[in-house]
Amino acid sequence: ASVLDSADCEHFWIAPAAICRGLTKEQIDQVARLSNVKSVAFPDNVQLIEPVLNEEVSVKAGDVNATVPQWGVSTTGAPDIWKYYKGKGVVVGSIDTGAEYRHESLKNNWRANKGWFNPYNGTLSPFPIDSSRHGTHTIGTMVGSHGIGVAPEAQWIACMGLNGPTGTPSAMLKCGEFMLCPTRLDGTHPECKLGADVINNSWGSLGSYRRVYEDMVTSWLAAGITPIFANGNYGPKCGTTVNPGMYTRVISVGAVGSAQRDPNHLAPFSSKGPGYPRDANNQTLTIVKPDISAPGYPTLSANSRVLDGYVHMSGTSMAAPHIAGIVALLKSAQSDLTYDEIYGYLTKTADREVLKPEPEKWYYPNGTFYGNGAYNCGNVSDASWPNNRFGYGRANVGTILRDGKLNDTPRPAC
Repeated sequence: ASVLDSADCEHFWIAPAAICRGLTKEQIDQVARLSNVKSVAFPDNVQLIEPVLNEEVSVKAGDVNATVPQWGVSTTGAPDIWKYYKGKGVVVGSIDTGAEYRHESLKNNWRANKGWFNPYNGTLSPFPIDSSRHGTHTIGTMVGSHGIGVAPEAQWIACMGLNGPTGTPSAMLKCGEFMLCPTRLDGTHPECKLGADVINNSWGSLGSYRRVYEDMVTSWLAAGITPIFANGNYGPKCGTTVNPGMYTRVISVGAVGSAQRDPNHLAPFSSKGPGYPRDANNQTLTIVKPDISAPGYPTLSANSRVLDGYVHMSGTSMAAPHIAGIVALLKSAQSDLTYDEIYGYLTKTADREVLKPEPEKWYYPNGTFYGNGAYNCGNVSDASWPNNRFGYGRANVGTILRDGKLNDTPRPAC
C-alpha cells in the first residue's frame, strides 16, 4: 500500500494535487519516488495583495452620489454603455477575504443560492462575512450599486480564500472548486451550471512559482470562466509581477491613477513585468505583464464595517475588479465569449496615446521619495505595445461596446 493511504491528505478534483500533513522526511522521500507523483513541494500560504498608499478615508453614506459614477468606473467607459448592458445574467466570483452581503451597495445582487462558501469554518457562517474589508471593497467595484460598480446588474458569489491577510493552499483550491461548481455550505451537492462567469483574484505572492494554481486556472478556462488577477503592488521596480498574475493564461491587471486621480498615470506601486512563469516542461518563460491596466489609485468602494459607508483603497487589488466588471459587461452582451475573444477585445481596443511615460523619480503625495523610475523593463521598450508597465494599455469597455455592439478596433482618433 502507498504511504499516502495512511497519511492525512486532502485531495482536490480541480487540480491533480493532494495536500498532506504530518509526513516524516522518510515518508516524503517515499512519496516523491512514486511513479504517479510529478513533484513534491511545501505549500506556501498565499498573500492578500494589500492596499497601499492608503489615506483610508471613510466616506459617509450621504456623501456618495448614487447617480454619479466614481472616477475609476467612468475611466473604464462603463457608464457609456449602461444604456445597453449593465451585467444582467452574468455571475461574478470573488476569491478574497469574504464579503459583507448586507452592505447597501451589494445586498440586492448577492446570489443566495449556493453563493457563499467559507473553507475555514463553513457551516458556522451561513451568510457571507468579511475577515477584513478587502473582499467587500473589490466586489463593490465589480458590481456595486451607488455608482461604485462597473457592472451593477451582475450577480456576485464569494468564497473566503483568505482569512485575513493570508490564505492556505487548501482553502484557495476549495474556493477554486466552489467557483467552478458551487455547493452548499458544507461543500456537498455541487452544481456546475451555477458556476461563475468571471473570477476576480486580488491575491498572490512574490514567492516561488506554484503549478497547482495554474492547474486550477486551466480547469476554469476549460469551463469558460475568465480568470482576472492583480499584478501586484511591488513597483516601481521591474520584474515584480506576482504569482499567479504572471501565468500565461490569466488576465493580469496593473493600476493607473494618482493622488489627483489622473487616469493617465501608472500608479507608482503597480508591479511591472516581465513575468517568469514555467511551461509544461518546467522551463522558465519570460513574458510581458501586466496584460492590461485599469484604475486603482484611489478607489472608493463599499466599507464592510459601515453598511452604508464607503472607503478609499489603492492597489492593483482595486484595478483587477474594474476589469472583472468589464468582462461581466462583455459577457452580458454575448454570453459565450471565450477567454481568447475577451482577451482580444480588451487588448486591441485599449487606450494608449494618453498614457504618460515613467518619471525619473516617484514621490508620495506628501512629497517624500517613493522610488526610482524603471524604464524598458525586460528590454521591452516602454514605447511599444504591449510593454511591462501598462501591458496593452488602459481598458476601455466604452470602445469595445460602442453602439451596443462588440468591436475589436480602437476608436478612430478625433
